[in-house]
Amino acid sequence: MGLTLWLWIGFVFGRLSCANAEEPSTTIAPELFAKAVQHAKSLAVTTDPQYKQHQKEHRKLLDELENGSVEALFTVAQSLNKRNKGEADRITSVELWHALADGADHVPSAVALGFSYSEVDKELALKYFVQASNSDQGPHQASLYNAGRLFLELNEAASSLAYIRSCANVAKEYPAYASPDLTKTCKEAYELLSKQIMTKTTPGIEDAAELFLYSSIDDFPQPNSREFTKYEKAMEFLEMYASLVREEDATGDDVRKAKAFLTYLKSAEEELLSLKKGSSKKLSELQNFLLDIIVGRIQVLVTSTETTGRGDEL
Repeated sequence: MGLTLWLWIGFVFGRLSCANAEEPSTTIAPELFAKAVQHAKSLAVTTDPQYKQHQKEHRKLLDELENGSVEALFTVAQSLNKRNKGEADRITSVELWHALADGADHVPSAVALGFSYSEVDKELALKYFVQASNSDQGPHQASLYNAGRLFLELNEAASSLAYIRSCANVAKEYPAYASPDLTKTCKEAYELLSKQIMTKTTPGIEDAAELFLYSSIDDFPQPNSREFTKYEKAMEFLEMYASLVREEDATGDDVRKAKAFLTYLKSAEEELLSLKKGSSKKLSELQNFLLDIIVGRIQVLVTSTETTGRGDEL
């Protein structure tokens, strides 16, 4: 679709919630672990008795490192990244985050990698924001938004809508993981993106069909509902039509022509018009807009088929 829209606030941070999670541990390469321990030892900046609490926390950090604690390794990675006295610090911090995100599915490390790669490798940043947002520990709301934003930059509008909608709806399904401010931001972003799709783009039929199911913030129609079944049947008829067109182009078979083409097109049109007639008030403005595009293209194909006796690409 060539969609290059821009959400107005950029990437966002969000709190991490790992309530009641047991302290995880992991195993990393000996050379990388040695670097982590070396840096952890350097954090003991004083032996002054009045800093006994600092010394106690430092000793605890070293003990946890020796036991392969994920959180201790993450603390060291953060410290290295913030210190950033040279390229080596930054590289080591990223290597530690990779070890934790890839080896232990550690959400904070995946988030950190998402931000680290966001300007230099958007697809890799997206991978880690998606990983963080779909963690077994629960959804990371900010990562859902950040993934949606990156999908948009990569011109994948349907995925962008899906992730930003999920961000907006975290409070409904997982209230413990939701921030009121971020929920508000995602709802506004979803509304803005929906309006921009309607006013600043011209989706083709395939893009419109892909966008449709993500184009209601209320997730309408629900899977297995009567409305969902109508839409699903319409898409099946369109796929049958497209398959027949491809088969005819490949084989030159003239046996199945206008009658079959028209049957599939008109069946799809019937299902979509029935959906719109019965549910137009439940459908979002964007969904009504997309249905008009799909039905309009079907009608053009019907006219063309009736005139030429041949099917055309969707």
